[in-house]
Amino acid sequence: MSKEFPTLMETLVHERDRYMSSTLLKIASKHSSVVAVVGKGHLQGIKKHWKQPVVVIDLMGIPSPKPAAAVKILKSLGVAVAGVAIISGIYLAIKK
Repeated sequence: MSKEFPTLMETLVHERDRYMSSTLLKIASKHSSVVAVVGKGHLQGIKKHWKQPVVVIDLMGIPSPKPAAAVKILKSLGVAVAGVAIISGIYLAIKK
């Protein structure tokens, strides 16, 4: 899943791991014992992020669009301009 849908994997698994780790750590700092039931898929991520600083507000926002979309638009525009140039060249050559 992570190879085919990296953004989905980031949102559904990795961000949730950081959020749960931060929340559990906050609760654990106030109580002598805490029991949490989490899915097996999140256990390693929670352990990985345990006691690491997590800015929860950053996890709540929607990320800005990646520049990849702009690159695709520029490539398409470049192809269109090249196509017009080629067609114009052919038209002018035939017209003579």
